[in-house]
Amino acid sequence: MVVANRHIEVSHSVNIRDLGGYPTLDGRMTKWHKLIRAGDLSELSEGDQQTLLDYGITVDVDLRSKAESKEFPDRIPDGMKFVALPLFDNDETESRTTNQRLQKAYSKDPHSGYLRMLYAYRRLVVNEQPQRAYQQFFSCLINSGVNETILYHCSAGKDRTGMLTVLLLSALGVSPEIIRTDYLLTNKFSVPRINHRIELAKKAHMNRSFIASLKDLSSVSIDYLDQAMAIINYEFGGIQAYLRDVVGLSDIDCERLRKIYLE
Repeated sequence: MVVANRHIEVSHSVNIRDLGGYPTLDGRMTKWHKLIRAGDLSELSEGDQQTLLDYGITVDVDLRSKAESKEFPDRIPDGMKFVALPLFDNDETESRTTNQRLQKAYSKDPHSGYLRMLYAYRRLVVNEQPQRAYQQFFSCLINSGVNETILYHCSAGKDRTGMLTVLLLSALGVSPEIIRTDYLLTNKFSVPRINHRIELAKKAHMNRSFIASLKDLSSVSIDYLDQAMAIINYEFGGIQAYLRDVVGLSDIDCERLRKIYLE
């Protein structure tokens, strides 16, 4: 149920998955062909675009920063609605000088990639910009979801997309165990991307420390999610309190979401 029929195969992207078929704690089920999580869409072929159209996707929500979207714009078919909703602003990690500095750090410490991911997940929970983006995303779902099939994505479909999916499935009443399983599915569907990045690093003669950090940066770990949930639990009073007080979802909002997205 967690994996079957979930992955949408295209030639020039990875980790595109339907969130349908997940049971909720009150005995209902998430609808198929309504909510799609994805990775990068900047290299989609015309055939890939047609695959997404044929699947019924009508809205593309881009969670990447403005700089990422400008350098690698989404290639989506005419008629598909586009919504820019960056979870992070253009930050220092996107500058060439900083990237060189980070590569140097990754080459010195095999744990640097892991530690950087923990830092990123804290930012996804506590920073104001992602919090505002979560609010806007859920507003979009409530106001437009009845007539739309919404795809949302970042660069790899794993961290920004992953954290937003945790909030979304929690709001719909999916169990924490299934949410964790969906989160970890990213590793199954990201193998080609991870192997490609490692191969490029080896060709560039990067050392073992760099490659270890690259693996941590390119995959998800339950440690990342556990840290995010620990912050939500201890600093915000739990996931339902976070959805209510930070994301701004009222009981009525949650019921609207469930009416739209649950069988």
